Amino acid sequence: MTLTTQKPEPARSVPGRRETLRRELAAVIEVDPVELADHARLADDLGLDSLAMMRVLVWLEGRGVVADDRSRPARVADVLALAETATRPGLSVTVVGGGSAGALPGVTDLPAPRPPAADPLAPGLTGHGIRLDPVMPDDTRFLYSLAAAPETGFRWRYRGVPPSLDRFAAGMWDQIAVQYVARRVDDNQPVGHLIAYGADPTTRFVHVGAVFVPSCTGSGLAARTVGMFVRYLFHTLPLVKVYLEVPGFNWPQISSGEGTLFRVEGVLRDHLFYAGRTWHQYMCAIYRDSGADA
Repeated sequence: MTLTTQKPEPARSVPGRRETLRRELAAVIEVDPVELADHARLADDLGLDSLAMMRVLVWLEGRGVVADDRSRPARVADVLALAETATRPGLSVTVVGGGSAGALPGVTDLPAPRPPAADPLAPGLTGHGIRLDPVMPDDTRFLYSLAAAPETGFRWRYRGVPPSLDRFAAGMWDQIAVQYVARRVDDNQPVGHLIAYGADPTTRFVHVGAVFVPSCTGSGLAARTVGMFVRYLFHTLPLVKVYLEVPGFNWPQISSGEGTLFRVEGVLRDHLFYAGRTWHQYMCAIYRDSGADA
């Protein structure tokens, strides 16, 4: 793991800091603090889905820590170590590599530089270490790999049965209103594909879909990037709501957001067939009045 700093200095230990942070983290993910033992695994033991992990990332960012898909915390101890390292005013820590959060070196006392003021009318397409770029011809092979790879293809457009590369490229804009490639800001590597499709200008809705490389799945980073894309859509287009069609095998990744980040407006029972069984499909909606907080 590497750490972006200007003047390394050992972090000072403050008595009781970890337990205070543990209580704050418990409130963020809505569990009893006694469940947050240092060794507890965020996904396997605590059952945090992508949206719960998104809340953890938001909490860390409020303390100046920005982690990407290569440095995702796996245990409670990893999260608390990151938060402990950066709980000084004006401090900014950017985690850009893999490894144990507990092995972080020193940090700087210098305040983080302020970014230039953004034009309030410009849509936000960069955040959380990710940038959304328009799809270019050179992106075709990466996008095809997301549609064809066993780890991601079954969750995406062709449900694990991709066409040839030529047919894929020819149909990339079929029924698509807008699409972006998600890239890491620090190394420009693509990590995901986001699309808005099936737009209806009369009733003013659009469907949203997204797929990410496996390292982003369940990390919270994919959910934050989809939220940024949804905010862009509401900022740019005269939409009433955005629909998400969620297959049952994807539902556990986002189910914690029901009733807060989105509404379930219908369930198509036994709608899809995959892996030898049928699955429900959840019709979820994000409304304009809540989309700014997605």
